[in-house]
Amino acid sequence: MKQSNLIPVINRGFNIHYFSKKHPSHDWLKIHDKSPEEFSKIESLFQLHQHDVLEVLVFLDGECDFFCEGKTYPLKRGDVVIIPPYAVHKANVKKMDRYERIIISVSEHLLNDFLSSSPTMKENIIYQKTLDTHVLHLHTKHFQTIIFLLDEITQNIDKGEENLPFTLNYQLFQVLQTIFDSSNSKASHGNKDELDQRFLSIVEYIESHFTDQDLSLDIVANHFHLNKYYFSHYFKKNMNLPFYRYVSLKRLSFAVTMIKKNQISIEKVALHCGFLDYSSFYRLFKKEYNISPKKLQKRFQNSY
Repeated sequence: MKQSNLIPVINRGFNIHYFSKKHPSHDWLKIHDKSPEEFSKIESLFQLHQHDVLEVLVFLDGECDFFCEGKTYPLKRGDVVIIPPYAVHKANVKKMDRYERIIISVSEHLLNDFLSSSPTMKENIIYQKTLDTHVLHLHTKHFQTIIFLLDEITQNIDKGEENLPFTLNYQLFQVLQTIFDSSNSKASHGNKDELDQRFLSIVEYIESHFTDQDLSLDIVANHFHLNKYYFSHYFKKNMNLPFYRYVSLKRLSFAVTMIKKNQISIEKVALHCGFLDYSSFYRLFKKEYNISPKKLQKRFQNSY
């Protein structure tokens, strides 16, 4: 099983990444001198990974099944994928040379600024969560609007205008406002069946309890009245990750957020995130991210 990667945003409040034939970033294939299929195997964005920010994927073209937290969605042009912080996800691209998308990464503090200034956006995001889906399909007019706005933001940044954060942030605010307005889209539910509903309940339970030090496979299996051996197989089949690895990733990624805030010692971070002791936390953290917690803390401090 390939490891899941955490890709944190540590600079400006948002990032926009294109993977499109009309944009220079599509030249990644040439830079790496790899075929599209080979590139997808080595590039972390096409493996199971996480981000410590809200991520929005705007799908432009190609054939792609998007996996997120146990559900798979076949994407089509006009789809927008809403990926919450720390959600384990992966794009399964069938033909890399035809795959085109834009990814927007929005930091927690910038998103909170948007929500505090717009109660309507906050209500729309809460409503989107109740739809039980990570994918919205925007009506053509509104989809074209966000493409135009994202191109405009990127052009302004390329011109060196990123020192005008108010203008850029306001344009991004318009993008998110358009995406989350429920009248502009319809929900896409992917592979929805009875098993998915039970599995989603399990994922929600883990999300609410992963910082509990006594959380275990036995406890979750018992809570849902399942045999622990069946549950172990069932969870891995649906999540593409074993139970303990999934919980570990949740704890580690939450630790990254706490390390960024730098409000308590790293030793306390480990306990607060559900680890029994610092030594086990350090070992798993170093293995997962190839960097020690304290070195990562210094990297974040130097980036601001």
